[in-house]
Amino acid sequence: MIGNKIKALLNITNKNTNDICEMLNIIDTAFYRKIKKNTFKADELIKIAILTNTKLAFIDENNNPLITFDENDIKQEENND
Repeated sequence: MIGNKIKALLNITNKNTNDICEMLNIIDTAFYRKIKKNTFKADELIKIAILTNTKLAFIDENNNPLITFDENDIKQEENND
Protein backbone atom coordinates (compact mmCIF):
# COMPACT_ATOMS: atom_id res chain seq x y z
CA MET A 1 0.00 0.00 0.00
CA ILE A 2 2.79 2.48 0.85
CA GLY A 3 4.48 1.68 -2.43
CA ASN A 4 1.30 2.41 -4.38
CA LYS A 5 0.97 5.76 -2.66
CA ILE A 6 4.58 6.65 -3.41
CA LYS A 7 4.09 5.67 -7.06
CA ALA A 8 0.92 7.79 -7.19
CA LEU A 9 2.76 10.75 -5.63
CA LEU A 10 5.51 10.45 -8.22
CA ASN A 11 2.92 10.35 -10.98
CA ILE A 12 0.97 13.35 -9.62
CA THR A 13 4.15 15.42 -9.31
CA ASN A 14 5.56 14.37 -12.70
CA LYS A 15 8.53 12.56 -11.16
CA ASN A 16 9.71 9.09 -12.06
CA THR A 17 11.65 6.23 -10.54
CA ASN A 18 14.92 7.59 -11.96
CA ASP A 19 14.36 10.83 -10.05
CA ILE A 20 13.64 9.05 -6.79
CA CYS A 21 16.55 6.62 -7.19
CA GLU A 22 18.90 9.54 -7.76
CA MET A 23 17.52 11.36 -4.71
CA LEU A 24 17.87 8.26 -2.51
CA ASN A 25 21.19 7.28 -4.11
CA ILE A 26 19.98 3.75 -4.90
CA ILE A 27 19.50 1.66 -8.03
CA ASP A 28 16.05 0.96 -9.42
CA THR A 29 15.98 -2.66 -8.25
CA ALA A 30 16.59 -1.46 -4.68
CA PHE A 31 13.69 0.99 -5.05
CA TYR A 32 11.33 -1.72 -6.27
CA ARG A 33 12.47 -3.97 -3.42
CA LYS A 34 11.62 -1.19 -0.96
CA ILE A 35 8.17 -0.90 -2.53
CA LYS A 36 7.56 -4.65 -2.44
CA LYS A 37 8.70 -5.05 1.17
CA ASN A 38 7.51 -1.64 2.51
CA THR A 39 10.94 -0.85 3.96
CA PHE A 40 11.08 2.93 3.59
CA LYS A 41 12.83 4.77 6.43
CA ALA A 42 11.74 8.17 7.72
CA ASP A 43 14.71 9.95 6.12
CA GLU A 44 13.84 8.38 2.76
CA LEU A 45 10.25 9.57 3.05
CA ILE A 46 11.50 13.07 3.87
CA LYS A 47 13.70 12.98 0.76
CA ILE A 48 10.72 11.85 -1.33
CA ALA A 49 8.73 14.78 0.05
CA ILE A 50 11.56 17.14 -0.87
CA LEU A 51 11.76 15.65 -4.37
CA THR A 52 8.02 16.02 -4.91
CA ASN A 53 7.85 19.48 -3.32
CA THR A 54 5.44 18.19 -0.67
CA LYS A 55 5.44 17.88 3.13
CA LEU A 56 5.72 14.84 5.36
CA ALA A 57 3.68 15.46 8.51
CA PHE A 58 1.59 14.09 11.34
CA ILE A 59 -1.86 15.63 10.93
CA ASP A 60 -4.60 15.67 13.57
CA GLU A 61 -8.25 14.73 13.07
CA ASN A 62 -9.05 18.31 12.01
CA ASN A 63 -6.38 18.22 9.26
CA ASN A 64 -4.03 20.48 11.20
CA PRO A 65 -0.35 19.56 10.87
CA LEU A 66 1.06 18.85 14.33
CA ILE A 67 4.61 17.95 13.33
CA THR A 68 6.23 18.49 9.95
CA PHE A 69 9.44 16.85 8.79
CA ASP A 70 11.91 18.50 6.41
CA GLU A 71 15.55 18.48 5.31
CA ASN A 72 16.64 19.90 8.68
CA ASP A 73 15.56 16.65 10.33
CA ILE A 74 17.87 14.71 8.01
CA LYS A 75 20.76 17.10 8.64
CA GLN A 76 20.34 16.74 12.41
CA GLU A 77 20.31 12.96 12.07
CA GLU A 78 23.48 12.99 9.94
CA ASN A 79 25.25 15.24 12.42
CA ASN A 80 24.46 12.80 15.24
CA ASP A 81 26.24 9.92 13.45
